[in-house]
Amino acid sequence: MIFFLLLLVGTGAFRLPEDLPVDYSGYKTLRVALGSDELKDLVVLMVENEVISIMDEGLGDEIDILVSELEYPGLLDSLSGAGASYQILSEDVGADIEEEKQELLKAVPGVFDFRNYYAVKYQHSHLDALVARHPDQAETFSIGQSYEGRDMKVIRISNDLANADSKPMIWVDGGIHAREWISSHTVLYIANALLSEVDTGLRSQVNAMLDKYQFVILPMSNPDGYEYSRTSNRMWRKTRRPSGCKYGYTRPDGSCYYGQCFGIDPNRNFDADFGRKGVSSNPCSDVYPGKQAFSEKNTQAMRDFLLKHKSNLALYLSFHSYSQLFLKPIGFDYNPPKDAAVHNAAGAAAVNAIYQTHGKVYKNIRSVELYPTSGSSADWIYLQGVTNAYTIELRDTGRYGFRLPTSQIIPTGEENIRGFIALVNTL
Repeated sequence: MIFFLLLLVGTGAFRLPEDLPVDYSGYKTLRVALGSDELKDLVVLMVENEVISIMDEGLGDEIDILVSELEYPGLLDSLSGAGASYQILSEDVGADIEEEKQELLKAVPGVFDFRNYYAVKYQHSHLDALVARHPDQAETFSIGQSYEGRDMKVIRISNDLANADSKPMIWVDGGIHAREWISSHTVLYIANALLSEVDTGLRSQVNAMLDKYQFVILPMSNPDGYEYSRTSNRMWRKTRRPSGCKYGYTRPDGSCYYGQCFGIDPNRNFDADFGRKGVSSNPCSDVYPGKQAFSEKNTQAMRDFLLKHKSNLALYLSFHSYSQLFLKPIGFDYNPPKDAAVHNAAGAAAVNAIYQTHGKVYKNIRSVELYPTSGSSADWIYLQGVTNAYTIELRDTGRYGFRLPTSQIIPTGEENIRGFIALVNTL
């Protein structure tokens, strides 16, 4: 049932003028079991009326929602009347965000230690510092720029870097959705582990991989949205380019009746069954795919680089959060793809290695089993002929959601570098 709700995700609930930070004090997140068509219709109606906003689509007949303190009593009455079961994931989202802000203030200037979440400029300077310490194994370059002019900086890592062009390429990206802060930092952790800056006990394993492959790593693929989520709206998901008028209603003079919308969902903006499933035609929606595929500068940059190297691409891996999932192609078709056996084995190896690290269970499923979606990066590159194309949804399973505490950055990195090694060893 979930895919019916996705059409309405983020259709404008709780939005303020763009120059005012969003205050989530008193907001709660709940997980609601969608046990009947009546309940599904009720949730759809509440989203349409901006009573609630959908956070994460969950797994099976469940959905995570965000509700304000003002709307909460009415929501409970509605759920009770429909006989719905639910659980509260966060009693006060604003308090969680404030706690996170206090953690950000603890960051030590010039220190990148995976004990905090860092701004884009510090992520990029950290990549440059890695190159300075490992000039024979690493280099950085930009594959393009975002709408607001930020670099899409990648780091390439391999032994004998000068001759690495002939090696098969492994691509890793994170940060495609702005609010998923743990994704970029997990990708950065993997880059550090490949250079034995962290998890030095894995040195022999990663060294063998560096002999065989070149790793091209893009930790931050949506830098504009990420920075906006740090300064103005912690729950921001999309890019930041103006995207049209809310509900498409425009006055004769070109102004908007109900407000200007911003941003495109970059993981609905790739040319894979574009614009058909798990999307919305409302430009203010969190899952608005844009008017056409690759309308965004960041998705264009990824497309151009990956197409240039697709004949040499052995693995595409994109990190997201949350839900603890290993997602396999394809997201818009219930029929298993021809490479399903390869995908199943790859996912099994990765989630087993993750579990062996800290006991965290990541489910190995096809992405369409989560909810049908069109326009994802992994599906697009799979359709270009890259057999191994996957998405990993990181910690947690809902208590903190996108606001994963800084204390979990390192453990998340530790389990996922081991899952990554196991995945690469299946190629």
